[in-house]
Amino acid sequence: MNRLERFLAYSESHRLTVCVLAALLIATIAWVDSVTPQSSIGFLYLFPILVAAAALNGWQIFLLAAICGVLREAFDPIRTAPGGGERLLVAVAGYAMTGLFFTTLNQRRRLLVVHLAEREEQIRLRHDAEQQVRILIETSPLAILTLDHRGRVALANESARELFGFDDGNMQGIDVGPNLPILQRMLKSASGSANLRTNVECKALRRNGEVFLAHVWLSTYHTSAGPGLAAVVWDASENLRDREGAGFDSMMATSRVLIGAISHEIRNLASAASAAHALLAAECAVERSDQYHVLGTLIRGLEKIASSGLRAASDREAVVADLGTALDEARIVIEPGLREVGITLLWEVGEHLPLVHADHHGLLQVLVNLARNSIQALEGCPVREVRISTAVESDLVTVRFRDSGPGVAQPDELFRPFQAGARAVGLGLYISRAILRAHGGGLRYDPEGPGSCFTVELWPVENVSEE
Repeated sequence: MNRLERFLAYSESHRLTVCVLAALLIATIAWVDSVTPQSSIGFLYLFPILVAAAALNGWQIFLLAAICGVLREAFDPIRTAPGGGERLLVAVAGYAMTGLFFTTLNQRRRLLVVHLAEREEQIRLRHDAEQQVRILIETSPLAILTLDHRGRVALANESARELFGFDDGNMQGIDVGPNLPILQRMLKSASGSANLRTNVECKALRRNGEVFLAHVWLSTYHTSAGPGLAAVVWDASENLRDREGAGFDSMMATSRVLIGAISHEIRNLASAASAAHALLAAECAVERSDQYHVLGTLIRGLEKIASSGLRAASDREAVVADLGTALDEARIVIEPGLREVGITLLWEVGEHLPLVHADHHGLLQVLVNLARNSIQALEGCPVREVRISTAVESDLVTVRFRDSGPGVAQPDELFRPFQAGARAVGLGLYISRAILRAHGGGLRYDPEGPGSCFTVELWPVENVSEE
């Protein structure tokens, strides 16, 4: 800051002092002008006006210019000459215009200073933001790439270099088409269209030729040279293996439950057939009939199959599920579907739910199946609501699904497999109850109250006695 800027800043904050200084200058000039009548020094009044202009507004400058003009005319050596009035007006106008010009320059200077300060602040903020974005990109565990209009890498963070095997070099300027072909196709499809935002799963290649599953979030943007592309890439291979493994385990667990439930039904039928077979032999004396022996062999075979299925179903490990987590995941799965068909979900699930004896994936399947049944039951209903609530009853944890539908006409037929008129094959509720019973729980229908209500019963871990 130079002397002029310091003086202007001082004038803005000490207006009275500056005005006193200007008055002293005017008085000094007037006194000198009065004692030297042979010479005119009226031009010196410009200096106090310039000094005061930094602290005065427009009408105050005009008043000061008039005072200076009158003093100049009063001590002017040629004041007796004709035209004094015109000289006074010219002097006042000159002084005023000089002051106003200086005031305008000062105002523009202040605006310029404010503008420069704001610009410096914006530059600093932009630099800080760019620094934060750079740190975020470089420290991100996800691979981040940006491609120019030619499909070549404009930016790649350290995770991207590690993911694609460029640990020893920079990826900038290379063509990633051989490593991630989907980016080139998306970039070409974005030409001449609006910005594209999507995510895809696709095959990708590392620098050494190793194949992995890439989950890619990408978006396009437009530049003067053409469309560009930004991509966030994640190696989903491990997730795929975990997902397929969990899906296979869940399928096997459900299959064992289904085999056990069907084997139980077969054993009941085989027991009834065996009793009828024995009664037939006692009443009709058909022991020597070939058909009788074939029937007996068939019944014994069914009993063996049922026994084998029950043994396979009972061969399971004790598992524990977090009921709160299972319900949260179920809500994430079912709530969007309910919202899409205009069904209101009333969520009355308490916090700090206990651990329960159940298979996590099996329990999630049961909850989702009950929600789908509620969607089917509410078709065409004027009031469409599903209420999910939890409670602790008689040492059991219960989860209730209650909807505002018409209810169930024949509750006794609910849990029977292969029901006539059921959607699909009519095994949903049958398998759901079997899944829960496999770990000591249960599923029942509560006929009381409006609509229909299904209650899931689960044993908390602390309430099950150890064998």
